[in-house]
Amino acid sequence: MASAMKKFPWVFSFFWLIILLVMISAGFWQLSRAEEKNQINNRMAAGEVNKPSSTQDWQQLKAFDQVELTGQYLNTHFLLDNQIIDGQVGFFVFTVFETVDDVLLLVNRGWSSDDQQNFDIQADNQLITALLADWPRPGIQLGEQTIDNKPIQHLTYLEQQPTTALLKQRHCNMSTSETCAILPRVVKLDAHMDNGFKRIWQLPRMTVEKHRAYATQWFSMSVVLCVIFVIFVRKTYANKN
Repeated sequence: MASAMKKFPWVFSFFWLIILLVMISAGFWQLSRAEEKNQINNRMAAGEVNKPSSTQDWQQLKAFDQVELTGQYLNTHFLLDNQIIDGQVGFFVFTVFETVDDVLLLVNRGWSSDDQQNFDIQADNQLITALLADWPRPGIQLGEQTIDNKPIQHLTYLEQQPTTALLKQRHCNMSTSETCAILPRVVKLDAHMDNGFKRIWQLPRMTVEKHRAYATQWFSMSVVLCVIFVIFVRKTYANKN
């Protein structure tokens, strides 16, 4: 019996266990993503419109929540380059918006390919509806870029910290600079709203069913891995024992 214990494949079993745990974790991660997408679908199907009035209200909202805001555009524009729609290269137009509750945020007004047009909007209070979105994630960052203190500029990626610093510099009064609220997320202007460009907002690309199918695959492979391990141990070591 002592000899059999020495021959047990402890190292092999350790690596097998690590792989098994990774596969099971991947399956549960896919299930959690499926539930997240399901909640997004339910919220959008309900057509609920949120009216946040404080930073605490904003913190409770999630991506793809619909929001209704009253405020005015401040005419600081960021043109996010290398955006392709219908095979044509253009840019997304992000414009600063200040709500009546003194929250600054970026509104994605849509896609355009003409940077010679006038992007400014008359500074009157207006009501807009939009979808809440996470801060744009950069793709490939080719070298360094500088965000300048000017009303309109092209960017290849939208860095959050320098952008926030610029908004604070341009639009926060010196007396209120410490309490100036700048939303760390953006909103995508609804297609029926004025002052926008081409808007084809994509919903979550991977469906609930696809996430669940991937979860099933991971769990199935975990079962197969367990079967292979048992067969391997029995064939290699059971007879010796």
